[in-house]
Amino acid sequence: MNTIGTSARRFVKSHPLLRGCARPLVRAIYRISHRRGSFIVSLPDFLGSLEFDCHSDVLKRIMIQGQYEPELVKTVKSKVDPDRDAIDVGANVGLFTVLMSGLLAGSGRVLAVEPTPGALQYLHRNVERNHRTTNVIVFEGVAARIPGEFTINVIPGMEEYSTIAELVHPCVKGKAKGQLRVAGDTIDDLVDRFALRPGFIKIDTEGAELDVLLGARQTVAKYRPVIVCESWPDDFVIAAGGNPGAVANLLGSYGYDVFDRDDEIIAVPVPAATGS
Repeated sequence: MNTIGTSARRFVKSHPLLRGCARPLVRAIYRISHRRGSFIVSLPDFLGSLEFDCHSDVLKRIMIQGQYEPELVKTVKSKVDPDRDAIDVGANVGLFTVLMSGLLAGSGRVLAVEPTPGALQYLHRNVERNHRTTNVIVFEGVAARIPGEFTINVIPGMEEYSTIAELVHPCVKGKAKGQLRVAGDTIDDLVDRFALRPGFIKIDTEGAELDVLLGARQTVAKYRPVIVCESWPDDFVIAAGGNPGAVANLLGSYGYDVFDRDDEIIAVPVPAATGS
């Protein structure tokens, strides 16, 4: 593996926008190498090192900002129950899968749900790279409201924006998209299949969060996990074919206190009432 002194300097020199960010970049990312059109980046906040496609916007954000979604990282670290299982829906290359698997104790496992071949190749490599194969299960498909086969919209190399909803994120404007047919199953079925006891569920499906939650009714009722979803502006939700407020309303109907904090919705189960 090359040191940051070689690979990162070349990368920074070839990207003018990064030149002013070189110092924070060096502080935040202390190892980096180039491999088959990808970069391997050490990310202490995520308890490991991860490989990304060179075209990934996640990688670009890390390179420019020196971190990735720090508030969500704090939420995950504070809400994951180390003695129960966790589910990462829309796992992409495994950032939060690796983080959550590192937070679990004993026999706890992470179910990583990811449908796109481009991301799956990195997800599997990142799980192996960080020695998490014993407590990570990968489902190669989408989490949906019903089992079946689904069409997913994909931007090659930018699989973080893949969705069964309409592609409306500003970062994909003007990009050539493709479509794939992928398997799908409900969270309820997957929890039964793998004998999970989830205490935490993260959902990042680019506008398809409601479908995921509709397929998780039994899991939510039985295990009462903390749930964290990506939060979208109303105009994005409408453009993706959804209804503003539907996710928060559904979580509320499940008996959760719902907190909408800019980019994320945090849902915490309301404690059961006790008799006097």
